[in-house]
Amino acid sequence: MFTTLLAPVRGTVASRLSVRQKVLVSKLRHGELDWQEYAKQSAAALPGLAKRELEPADSIHVSYAVRDGNLDRVRHALADVGIEFVELPRRGLDDSILVVPRARMRATLGALHRLPAARGWELSFEDERLGRIAERQAAKKMDEIARARCRRRVVAPNGRELSSACEDVIVEFWDHLGPREHRVDGSTHVSGTLHRRVKNPRILVEYLTPEMWEDAVDNRDRRVEFDAPDIYSVRGPVDVAYTWVDGSDVEWKKRQLSARGMTDEAQLNATALSESRFTNRNELLYSLRSLESHASWVNHIYIVTDQQVPEWLDTNHPKVTIVDHRDIFRNPDHLPVFNSHAIESQLHHIDGLSEKYLYMNDDLFFMRPTTPELFFTGNGMSKFFPSTAPLDVAEPSARDLPVLSAAKHGREFILTKHGRTVSHKFKHTPHPQLRSVLSELERNNPDLFENVSASKFRHPDDYSIASSLYHFHAYAEGRAVDAGIRYAYMDIARPDAALYLHRLARRDDLDVLCLNDTEFGNGDPEALTAQLVEFLEDRFPFPSSFEKH
Repeated sequence: MFTTLLAPVRGTVASRLSVRQKVLVSKLRHGELDWQEYAKQSAAALPGLAKRELEPADSIHVSYAVRDGNLDRVRHALADVGIEFVELPRRGLDDSILVVPRARMRATLGALHRLPAARGWELSFEDERLGRIAERQAAKKMDEIARARCRRRVVAPNGRELSSACEDVIVEFWDHLGPREHRVDGSTHVSGTLHRRVKNPRILVEYLTPEMWEDAVDNRDRRVEFDAPDIYSVRGPVDVAYTWVDGSDVEWKKRQLSARGMTDEAQLNATALSESRFTNRNELLYSLRSLESHASWVNHIYIVTDQQVPEWLDTNHPKVTIVDHRDIFRNPDHLPVFNSHAIESQLHHIDGLSEKYLYMNDDLFFMRPTTPELFFTGNGMSKFFPSTAPLDVAEPSARDLPVLSAAKHGREFILTKHGRTVSHKFKHTPHPQLRSVLSELERNNPDLFENVSASKFRHPDDYSIASSLYHFHAYAEGRAVDAGIRYAYMDIARPDAALYLHRLARRDDLDVLCLNDTEFGNGDPEALTAQLVEFLEDRFPFPSSFEKH
């Protein structure tokens, strides 16, 4: 957004900004002005700036669909003027790359320049090492241009830029090789082979023989095809299982109060009964928006509830199923329960759930385009994301937060079953799961699952099966691997919540975000809800197809 609005003042003009203009730029960069207000205040000093517009988006922005749409538009731009090209295979979120012979570069650039700027299209240039070539220098450095990057930038009505780099389309210009050109293996290339200039190890194809080129051009899709899926790609569907509760529901409250009357609360940690644990701020609505935009590869969504349905949810959506606790608890006499440890211990019983699935709470959000490979490996293992925070070495007790005492019990289990020591906690992210591993774990440890599922409120004797024990057990069994993920965690009750949300609003480097609700403290619950909804509405402004319309 920032760089787009400043397009007319790049280079030497930008270096002559007045102090007032620099202040406006700083405010824009740090979110103190939205882009409309920035353009308005800057128009008098920099005529023409306010005329620079981005393409407005007026429907759901699904990253994968937009990427395919952008690619299709560029392919047509080249085909319409008779330029031969082929599309390279890609892995995950790697660039969409079209290859054109260098001899056709001028005609190609002419076609790309005709992509309508009024629709948000921008063109930039890179050399063989992916260094940027300034547009004003491109005409003088034609021989250095190795690729053109086509980006279509779109904004929501609230000014939030929705487009991301994964939606860009790259057109690369490959050189024709003459006879006796050496290959890296010591042999020589076939005369007329097209060879890439770009020094990018993620490109899966580095040259195309004349035969390969002709085969791809003659292919209806003009794609270089592999004989089978990439070895690192995840095979099979990936589902999502959400746990959700509306703590304001009168009937649910009656059930909870009745259960509390039969519980010795002195044995529990105070947070086990915290009202904030059950507060509903429609986080699930925005989590589903984020999923549709940035994880549309998800096969099916299961929302696990206690005789509740979100009032805004389209229950006829073919991709969503409401699952009641009664449908998954092996022992229905344990119901009702108000303990996430108990509920998550039964998720693998969901009828129709795929082998690979993500267990998610409704306070998790996908923040940029993702792939299944972020959560699973191509050879069928799940991934997990250990925290840098060490696990307390003391014995579990009611003094511990329930999540901590549960993790300590899991540590004892791993020590007993596998003779290995667990030392760290986990990040607050989606939890990749393999259904078969959990089913086997339950068959071999039925009492553990029975006792946890019977725990109506979070108890010091609980195990956190899905979000902790599973990962270490699967790792010890050779079915999981530790991995990295770009994420942020925020306790929304923190004193500087408004400032921290403001900082999060600027970030575009996160895969997932957790906005966790622990305690209200001395804060104002209504003000907290307003701040949270404002942030989420700004970040995910379009209703998803999962919402009633």
